[in-house]
Order: sequence, then C-alpha cells, then structure tokens
Amino acid sequence: MSMQNQQNATVEEHDVSVYHSSKSSAEQIMASCQDDDEHCTMMALDDLNKTVSRQLVLGTFMDLVQLYDENYYSCHHEGHHLGMWLYDYTRNLKEALNYATVLCGGSVYHGIFQSYFGGEQFVHKVDKSQIMITHLCPVGQENVTWLHERDCIHGIGHGLAKLYNYNTTAAVDRCDEFIPLWAQSACSRGVFMENTEYFFETGKGDFDKNNIYSPCDRTTEKFAPQCYYYYPQYNLERNNLTLGYNLTDAFAQCDNISPDKFVKYCYQGIGRMLAPFAYTNTDLSIAACYLGNQSTYHDDCLVGTLKTILKTDAKIDVGVKFCSLSKLDFKATCYEMVGMWIKTFLYPNQQELLSECAKAPDVDYVINCINANPETRIDVPMFEPV
Repeated sequence: MSMQNQQNATVEEHDVSVYHSSKSSAEQIMASCQDDDEHCTMMALDDLNKTVSRQLVLGTFMDLVQLYDENYYSCHHEGHHLGMWLYDYTRNLKEALNYATVLCGGSVYHGIFQSYFGGEQFVHKVDKSQIMITHLCPVGQENVTWLHERDCIHGIGHGLAKLYNYNTTAAVDRCDEFIPLWAQSACSRGVFMENTEYFFETGKGDFDKNNIYSPCDRTTEKFAPQCYYYYPQYNLERNNLTLGYNLTDAFAQCDNISPDKFVKYCYQGIGRMLAPFAYTNTDLSIAACYLGNQSTYHDDCLVGTLKTILKTDAKIDVGVKFCSLSKLDFKATCYEMVGMWIKTFLYPNQQELLSECAKAPDVDYVINCINANPETRIDVPMFEPV
C-alpha cells in the first residue's frame, strides 16, 4: 500500500474520507466520534493533518469547538481535550492561544495550559517558582475581551495544578502573583476545578479521606471561596451520591462548613450543578435551590445557577426565562445580573442594550436590566466568588 493510501485508510477508520472544507471536516469528525472514546476527535484531527493543509486542520479545530458548543449543553470535557491537542499540535503557546475560544465554557484554554505546563521544558525543572506565569495571557490588549482574559488566566490555574502535581497549596500560592483580584480568583478557581476533575478521572488529587472538607478548610482564607465552590461536586462523587437523589444531603454538608461565611459559596456550587436542569425544566432548577435548610443562602444557589447559565451559553435567553420564573424576591437581582452580563461581556451600544433587556417578559423588571451597574458589585460582574 502506498503512503497516500495508508493515510487515507487511517483517516477512513474514523469515517472521515475526503475533506473539502473545515466545516464539513468538523461535521464528519463529530458524527464519527459520537459513540467513541474521548480521544477520538484528537486522533481524527491528527489523521486529517496527514492529508490536508495546516490551515484546514486548524479551521476544522475551530469548527469542531463551535459544533460542540452548539449541540451540547456542556462540552467542557471535550474542550479540555481539544485544547490539549491544540497546544501539542502548534507547540507554541502564543499561537495556540490565538485559536482559543470562550466556547465550551472556555475549556480550550484549560487544556492548552495543561499541555503547556506538562511539557518537557517544565517537568524536570527543580525550582518551579522561577517559571513566569503573569505574562502568558493577553491581558489588557486591544480586541481581547475580559471573558477571554478571565478564561485564559483560569486555564493557567488548571496548568498550575498539574505543574505542582496537584499540590493545591503550592499551586494556588502562585495565583497571588496576579495583581487584579479577579485574576487571582480566576487562577485559583482553575486550580481547584482541576483538582476536582482529576479526582473524577483517577480517584486521586489533593484530598484527605479522613476530612471531607479538605483541601478547602486548610487553604488560605482568600481562596477558600473558590475551593468551596467546587466542593459539592467532589462531595457527591466521593460518596457515590447523585444530585437528583441526594440534593438535601449536599446542602446539609454545605451547612456544616466552618466558618459559616463560606457556606454561601458551597450553595453557589450546588447552583452551578443545577444549571443543566434550567434548560429542560427551569421550574425544577429553581425549586431545587429552596431545598437547602438555610433560607439565607437560597439566593446564593440561584445566583450560582444563573451565573453558570450565562457563562455557558453566552446568550441571555435561558437566563431571562430563569428570571421570569423566579420568585418575586429574587427577580430584581436576577434581571440585574442579566443586565451586568450584557454590559460586561456583550459590549452593546445603547440600542442593543435596550433590545436585549426588552426580552424580559416581566415588563416591570426591564429597568433593572437596563440600569444594572457592573461597577457597584464585585462578585457578580466578574462572575467570580471573590
């Protein structure tokens, strides 16, 4: 068999034959990998690289991420692997970041930095503190939105967890090197999120089987909120529980957190986990937040759901529906958050702002959306529990 025929045969193993455009290539890869393992898309892109130009391969990568984002509520896992592939393919951090996207929850950034910090240039480096991190993301540059900046720095947190072999204390200490508070928060969230995901995949990570609140109860107070935000997900997995059957148990574990000033972040974390239900049964996702024993934190759960909806979807339609079905005592806050999202991330002109806010079926609350002021709140506009 000739070399060209060998390449074609390899490509056809993934049901990907002749490619004429990046979009058709992406569609064929996605169709062939629906029931395959998590490495299928990466292998298919590698196979594609044997027969077409670099430009078409990278275009196919971009279209694949777009397709995953359009067709699945959560494509975070797929985005991670595609980001890892992207850095391994380009072998250049700057180039890889140029192709990164906030789609799939910004997870492409996470994968890029996992591969970057896991590279040979760092693995055997004894003094990891000498590895510079604050210059890696394009912060403050023209045509780079805040959401890209945030997801990029969050991705550095994922990479730091891997760099320090999942020692969250050592990894999160590096987040202090960023100057803006939101950047420190985004970085530390990446560390704790990666630690949790590593536990899901391997059963390992920076946890203590004799202390259910570890590492959150021993991390620095500044970053404890970010840790407790992911705690409910770890707690359910650790105890082989599910959100559908053990939601009250999850809330009860939040209630026992000490000091109690961190309880609200745990409730927000449960809200984050409830976000998928908002797409299929919005009323149920709202009602679930009221199952927590401490009514003081019910709104925090709702905030966690709404933040996740907005960040995941990058549009306001589901968020607006969520607000319209919420109880009266949360509606004003809800629509204000939607307005903050529009102003902070969609960068609308006045007419576009009015048009977006007018989607609210609660006419009396349109003004809350229009007048939302991102400068008056710290945690909501930055969508980080700082």
